[in-house]
Amino acid sequence: MSSSDPQEIIAQAIQSARYNEAVVVTINGDDGTDNNDEQQQTREIVLVACLDTENGGIIWKDAATSSSSTSTTSTTTNTDDVGIVRHLRTKRWALPMLNDHRRNEMYNTAIRSACQQKVAEKNNRNNQTDDYSSSNDDNVVRILDIGSGSGLLAMMGAKYTLDAIQEEKDDKGTSTMNKNVKDVRVTSVEMASAMARLARMTIKANDLDNHIEVVEKHSMDENFSLDQKADICTSELLESGLLGEGVLPSIRDAWTRHLKEDAVVIPHRARVFAVLVEGLPLDDSNGVDKTTENRHAATDFFGPDLESFRQASGGVCLSTSPNNGSPLLGRQGQSREGATEGILVSLHASSLLDANYNEPLSDGLTEYNDYKLIPQTLKEKERPQKQHRGIRALSQPQTVLDFDFASGLEALPPPAGESFSKQIMATSDGNCNGVLFWWELDLGDSANSTYSTKPIGFFSDSDDSKNWQDHWQQNLFLFGDAQVVRKVTGGHPVDITVSHDDTSISFAMSDHDLIEGGIARPNQRRRLNHEELTICRSISSTRALQLNDTSRIRTLREAIQYALETKGMDAPLLDLSDMGICALIAAAAGATRVTSLESSSGGIPTLAATIAQIGNNFDFQIIQAQAEHITNAYILGETADIVAAEPYFEMLEGWSLQEALNYFYLVRSMKQRGLISLTSISIPSVAIIMAVAVECDDFFQAYGQVGDSEEKILGCFDHNPVNFFGDRYSNYDVSLRVSEYKYKALSDPFCVAKLLYDEVKIEAGGEKDGWASGKITRPGNCQGAIFYLDYLCCVPKEKGTHQKDGMHYATVTTSSASHRQIVRKLQSSTVITEADVQKGTKCFCKASFEDDINGIEDHSFTFKIEK
Repeated sequence: MSSSDPQEIIAQAIQSARYNEAVVVTINGDDGTDNNDEQQQTREIVLVACLDTENGGIIWKDAATSSSSTSTTSTTTNTDDVGIVRHLRTKRWALPMLNDHRRNEMYNTAIRSACQQKVAEKNNRNNQTDDYSSSNDDNVVRILDIGSGSGLLAMMGAKYTLDAIQEEKDDKGTSTMNKNVKDVRVTSVEMASAMARLARMTIKANDLDNHIEVVEKHSMDENFSLDQKADICTSELLESGLLGEGVLPSIRDAWTRHLKEDAVVIPHRARVFAVLVEGLPLDDSNGVDKTTENRHAATDFFGPDLESFRQASGGVCLSTSPNNGSPLLGRQGQSREGATEGILVSLHASSLLDANYNEPLSDGLTEYNDYKLIPQTLKEKERPQKQHRGIRALSQPQTVLDFDFASGLEALPPPAGESFSKQIMATSDGNCNGVLFWWELDLGDSANSTYSTKPIGFFSDSDDSKNWQDHWQQNLFLFGDAQVVRKVTGGHPVDITVSHDDTSISFAMSDHDLIEGGIARPNQRRRLNHEELTICRSISSTRALQLNDTSRIRTLREAIQYALETKGMDAPLLDLSDMGICALIAAAAGATRVTSLESSSGGIPTLAATIAQIGNNFDFQIIQAQAEHITNAYILGETADIVAAEPYFEMLEGWSLQEALNYFYLVRSMKQRGLISLTSISIPSVAIIMAVAVECDDFFQAYGQVGDSEEKILGCFDHNPVNFFGDRYSNYDVSLRVSEYKYKALSDPFCVAKLLYDEVKIEAGGEKDGWASGKITRPGNCQGAIFYLDYLCCVPKEKGTHQKDGMHYATVTTSSASHRQIVRKLQSSTVITEADVQKGTKCFCKASFEDDINGIEDHSFTFKIEK
């Protein structure tokens, strides 16, 4: 992004960014003079979202300033480049992709074959004519690599062409040397400046920089072109949904402008496989009210379910319309034949298909040092904790789409996309809630050149456990309307429509399979207005899962009601979370002076106001502002006696620790400024940061060092620069829904630190020098730690699970499958034996906050095992 107005470009860049994203802004250094290139450098600003520890909220900081010439000169030393570090941290799939040995080997085989083929073809043509220079051919193999990444595919192309040239020399001697291919030129195009710099470093480390040029552009940029068309095109413009990174328009443009008619394109083809699926029922350990019939594992990804939420919240209608009919995420109005809008969720589908895939992080029986379990709680909790959120396959996989990248422009679909009618044979009776789909890729022509992203352990007769990877997942396409039943019968075909455009794939079922309100709808087309055909996308599927966790909503309601009974219904209540859920619950409970502070710069403040005023006819104060900009005059009652938060902040969505810390900094700042009373009640009262030591081999390997012990991929492509910048997951966190990942807990959950909102202080979980400890309970290979938040809310005695100093507390946890957790990889693994367990081995963790002198990192964890 370039602009002559730095302020304008920065404001545009951060408008839609989220926490953990690095916003890279390039400021054009051209001053209009005739200065040389070195003086007319561009300035790169790396903006990082950081918690504002002074005021609460988010501030953007310039993590590093670097200059890069507009020429293609490359950095050759591994000096710390914060732009690269933050880019790899944001694009967390980069290391798992490079650590995918199956992918590397298949690309390696396909590219080697293509290079050998083109060298042989050129040599044959050149030696059959006396004047090969007058044709479009010459003695150079040209390769276009779209999307450099680390430079791996470009390096494969350069190396194997050079190898093929040498092999031809060795085979045929020097008699035809003057006409043989003598060189290779690879043009590798990369639009991300940080990755372009990293690719140049990696290529330089492999002594291939004389053959590879990294161009910092998009391949479709009208200002990008090749001197001569390419003989080979390599790319990996693929994501979990196949089309989202633009493989179709990029390959279409390459065939139009950049490739020879007989060019080899890698990958060759892609196919999409689909399975009809049904969401399985949930129980109360998933936070589900058993009285709501529409709740199951599929519908929890959208909604939220209005009746379920109304019961849990004490009467709040979480809708933007007064008739309770408009979901925040899901289909508005009635379904229709051929409607292909839906909700797409990328995930590891094996975790949904296998009821025994994982174990729960917490059994709900944790004591938090001085917060003791109430004895009655122990009795009630002594039962199995079923937390599986599952789906069931209703058919076998069937190919529904086929894309040919290698046969020229005519073989590619049009930019507007296509739709196809397909029949899938149902193998079981059930209610079809959506389609699970994945893809496979033919990289070359050999029998072993097909790469599949199918769910591990399913739809295969062979052991594919070694094929797990974390950069390409499966996709759950949900129809998005819980009220509509799509019944299928085993042994009968189901008519579906599969559609795609240049960026996405979608599905629909025929009208005659739909039932609304228990009554079969006749198979007929009806005219529906535009509003009836749309999917409302006011929230994300991550947020929908949270709001469908009704045990969480119920506990917040009980805590708010208890605070209102303690302070009085006219006590000023201030909700600091985005979307104002606590304010809505308080208003429904009868609170008369409610203020909701909305800090999001997106559409959430408008959504909150619409839900409050139109969906519920509530009349309370909603302020869209940063906390440091408001005064007592903005708060109904001037000084809040009750302060509440889920906590949820749109900018921090999915980062539970940062949400807990942000609420802490907001409360501390506003108490210091007199906006919140020093004797106020906070909901929640305490946030407890919990940790569990785990064995997590898949995660450990995927996010660890790239390459072998010498940092080489396939034994020959040195990736030391990538490891220098990327192998840092022992220093910072990954936000994951860990229920989708294989792990084994090796320790009891233990308290690392406590955020005390009422007292506005942070306490270490341990008693000695801030080190908290957990007891190792199982043998294994300790490779990481999972962190989650347990919130304690003051509630009436009969509702409590914990007690301290005569007060009773109920727990809201982020350890369940409804939430994301934080995973921290250890630098090296530690083997724990049964003897270690018996002798009382412990794991230790020390947390610190606000210690980073640069203010970039909001916390640090130090983790160790002591035998």
